[in-house]
Amino acid sequence: MIQTKYFTYLGENGSITSPIYLPNIYSICKVQIEADEGFMLTDGKKIVKATIVPESELNNWREIPESAK
Repeated sequence: MIQTKYFTYLGENGSITSPIYLPNIYSICKVQIEADEGFMLTDGKKIVKATIVPESELNNWREIPESAK
């Protein structure tokens, strides 16, 4: 499973999402997860190839073989 962290920073004029972490600045962390070749991702409810989830929900996802969908 490929994981890429993204941080959303809130400002006066809106928000910006970036893979760059800025220390000491409040951010919301989400993780983009993508299944490896020949696999899909599931949280027990849905099956997807890739998704973005809050970091706290990352442990709910696991890979399953594509043939299992």
